[in-house]
Amino acid sequence: MNGMCLIIIFITALFLPSSLYSKSFQETPHGDKSKLLKGCGSCHKGHGAFNTPLLSETKDVFCFRCHGNIINRNQARQNNEISPDVILSDIESSFKKTYHHPIEKIGIHSYRETLPEDDPSMPRHAECVDCHHHHYANNDNKFEGIKGVNPEGTVVPSILSEYELCFKCHSYSANLPSDQTNKADLFSASNPSYHPVIAEGKNNFMPSLIVPLTRSSKIQCTSCHNNDDSFGAKGPHGSNYRYILAKNFSDINGAEGEIQYELCYSCHVRTSILGNESFPFHNLHISTIGTSCRTCHNPHGSIQYPHLIDFDNMTISPSGSGIVDFLEMGTRAGECYLTCHGRDHDPGVYPSTGESPSRSNSLHYR
Repeated sequence: MNGMCLIIIFITALFLPSSLYSKSFQETPHGDKSKLLKGCGSCHKGHGAFNTPLLSETKDVFCFRCHGNIINRNQARQNNEISPDVILSDIESSFKKTYHHPIEKIGIHSYRETLPEDDPSMPRHAECVDCHHHHYANNDNKFEGIKGVNPEGTVVPSILSEYELCFKCHSYSANLPSDQTNKADLFSASNPSYHPVIAEGKNNFMPSLIVPLTRSSKIQCTSCHNNDDSFGAKGPHGSNYRYILAKNFSDINGAEGEIQYELCYSCHVRTSILGNESFPFHNLHISTIGTSCRTCHNPHGSIQYPHLIDFDNMTISPSGSGIVDFLEMGTRAGECYLTCHGRDHDPGVYPSTGESPSRSNSLHYR
């Protein structure tokens, strides 16, 4: 009977969904018997355990038999379940970091669930199988066989771009936490500005970009959200930095430093930013005053302003005339209407030419 169960699983995995995927089951790591020495039997154990797809353990810990710590991996090798020469990363350790996707919330995921969620009362969760199809994930496409969501909120049958995976939970979900916003809206190519995840950016003047980045470059969600250990398992499983960031980024005001905005400086030359090449008062704001990059910029995008400018910040209040606004007046020129860092900009005006003045006369007022 156990053998019959394994045959049914193999046939189902091999033939039923294959037309949806670019690789057959045998071409994937989990279908390669030179890697999984017992074939389907390396994972599936006859009738398995209660409420699991014939697995010997519950899904929240099963994947870590091979993708966990070195003790687990060695045990799998001793059991002849995986080949001795298979190289595997310790993904489990990433999920033990302070900030991680909440795989510990078990018993919530369902293959029939609707994503993005249309019920605001549904608990948020993230299991391995929400992002990876265990039969069809491969080195070319780790999301092969997983449904995604496009920027318009439409479900796509198989993910082609990484952001289509992220939008399943971070875009049109009815149960988004109160401190989160629809990321598809922020990355939309119809916005005045956005980081180029979905489409190329619109700003033609970006002197701070680090080579080989150019105006036409595109980045991924994992360019910023990733393991903070560059030698560890890749991917947004977990990080010691808030928001599962690959590098440090402080969204609160404080002293400027290489570590303070390490994430920003991985794409933008620090000396260029502090040298005011793109904005005449960058150095004044982040070095002298100690204003965070996040005070003025939304790192995802802005639905209202160019240059990722977004004044939705608790440290910002209306100007003396009751206005919060930004008007672009040309390259390196604009007007800011707001009160920030103890100064009433009503407006604060910066010209398109000329050197950066001292702090005492840094911004002109009308």
